[in-house]
Amino acid sequence: MSSAAFNSDTCAVPDERLLAAWLDMTELPPVPRLEVEEPRSQGLRQAVRVVTDALLGRPAQEGRQVPSAGAIYPYDVLVLVDEGDRPRDSPGPALFWMDLLRRTCVRLGGPATRLGRLLRPARLPDGGEPVAHVILLARPWLSMRKYGSRGYLYTQLDTGHAATNLLGTALQDGPAVLRLHGPRAEIRAAVAPWLPHREVHSIVTIGRPHTSGESGDWATFRMAGDDDPAGTGQLEGVCWSGLSEAVYDSSQPFAASARLHTAAPVATGLRPSPSDGIPLTQWREASRRRQSCKRFSGDTPEPHGLLSMLGALDTPLPADLAEATPDRGVRATLLLHDGTTAKACSEALRGSRIGVTVPDRFRDLDLLVRSCMGQANARVAAGFVLFHIPRDELFSGGPCDLRDAVFRASCGAHLLCLGAGRNSVAITTIGGYDPDLWREFAGLSVGDEPLYLLALGVDQAGSIKHDRAQVAYAHGE
Repeated sequence: MSSAAFNSDTCAVPDERLLAAWLDMTELPPVPRLEVEEPRSQGLRQAVRVVTDALLGRPAQEGRQVPSAGAIYPYDVLVLVDEGDRPRDSPGPALFWMDLLRRTCVRLGGPATRLGRLLRPARLPDGGEPVAHVILLARPWLSMRKYGSRGYLYTQLDTGHAATNLLGTALQDGPAVLRLHGPRAEIRAAVAPWLPHREVHSIVTIGRPHTSGESGDWATFRMAGDDDPAGTGQLEGVCWSGLSEAVYDSSQPFAASARLHTAAPVATGLRPSPSDGIPLTQWREASRRRQSCKRFSGDTPEPHGLLSMLGALDTPLPADLAEATPDRGVRATLLLHDGTTAKACSEALRGSRIGVTVPDRFRDLDLLVRSCMGQANARVAAGFVLFHIPRDELFSGGPCDLRDAVFRASCGAHLLCLGAGRNSVAITTIGGYDPDLWREFAGLSVGDEPLYLLALGVDQAGSIKHDRAQVAYAHGE
């Protein structure tokens, strides 16, 4: 072959537009540089203990302690602590991102000072100094890429389960309080350069524990640069741009938020209650016993077990939720197949905020399955619990009332999951359902908005659905 064939003058000039497009599609952001450091704060160690027990379980093979639609767990955990709890330390706020998949804590130096100023007014109910603030950041993209627009609701419900279990687990150790309201927009803006496309769901403020405990084998790192530790992608940005600020950025100063008080987020209204709720001294045990039912046997639980399970709704929790009134707020309806069981429950719940009904159309099992978006487990469920609220209460007060109601429903659902495990009632959450059919089943008006549906019954032997570790993730997650 002639040497002229290799003359560079004959080579084509690269198409710069094609090259730029190719690199834009194929290049990935670099992995952040991390350096190992020793954890110095008692607050961080306590927060790691609470997060481990509340969300991840011990040992690691136990699987997640809270349910999630599709086992996606669409949230991140931040911990803000003061590292000046030792004489040789200079006081100052420190912020850590807890990577729940890898069980590592990554120090985020940039937003720590700003978050310290924003959360300084967030004290414990008795005015005591907290040792840590655990900040739950919802990440809607993770659910929405699988479930579409409705994935945003699933994100809120899943994160509500996590927040409830964080609060209850922290209360077993010492004082704690949950704040759903506050300067959410300002906190989100402070962490956005490191963790973009998130919204602030809630803050669990933790006090000094009564006794010390193992915090778990977590590695602690500091970032060697100003990189984004979690990675983001173009599609997540597109998803986030489609969300309305009216939904995710309701914000108010802590001083203007609802007064802190301890009450049941979704109370039965019975005095006395069918049970004393979930005892705080047994919260971790109840959390470990909670299971999601994969297949029901078709049998009906005893009325006593159902009533005791519903009594878990009367668990008092300290939070900044507005006080519920007898004629307003989230309510629950128990829907059963068995008339005898329904009658016994109805008599026991007379005068409460929980309705009981036996829908005629439940006899059409194919319709029942279709109403649950084809979930076959609904065919053999003994009954359901539906959380709902009138639309005029849900939307008249703006995004704060909407956030309040959705959290109450997810908190109530989590308490029912804990109560079911304590009373040998099988239960599973159902996120996809036909709202019009379920209004009809429950005897609600068109002005009532269903918020959350759970199926219950007796578990078929050997069919427990163990909650999985996060399996749906992509680059940088």
